[in-house]
Amino acid sequence: MTADKLRYFAAAMAAVAAIIYFLIGAGVLQVVDEGGDGMLTFGLVAGLGFALGVILLLVWKRRFIWILGALLQVFVIAMYFAVGPDRTPHYEMWGLMLRVPQVLILGSLAYLSLRRAPARLRPAAAR
Repeated sequence: MTADKLRYFAAAMAAVAAIIYFLIGAGVLQVVDEGGDGMLTFGLVAGLGFALGVILLLVWKRRFIWILGALLQVFVIAMYFAVGPDRTPHYEMWGLMLRVPQVLILGSLAYLSLRRAPARLRPAAAR
């Protein structure tokens, strides 16, 4: 898979995550028993964050964007499992299902971040 295709794949997975988070915020998808207004704010903020990720991935081919995105995925995935024991239910289907596109985003961005740039894009001294 080319770097551009992998970037587009990561953007598509971020769009999937954004849609799911927006549906959680709208109350269409239930993730915790005590939802309320907190879920609206959570869903909107998380959905907007992933939507911003889609835009950044589509607009810029920059390693720092990929590294930042990968680090954010690590944070989001870790936080889900860290706060799980404090919620009811601890882990639910939609929360676990959201980890699938997030892990795919993480893998894609990690690969893009760590791969060597094509020779035509490297400085002459590095060739």
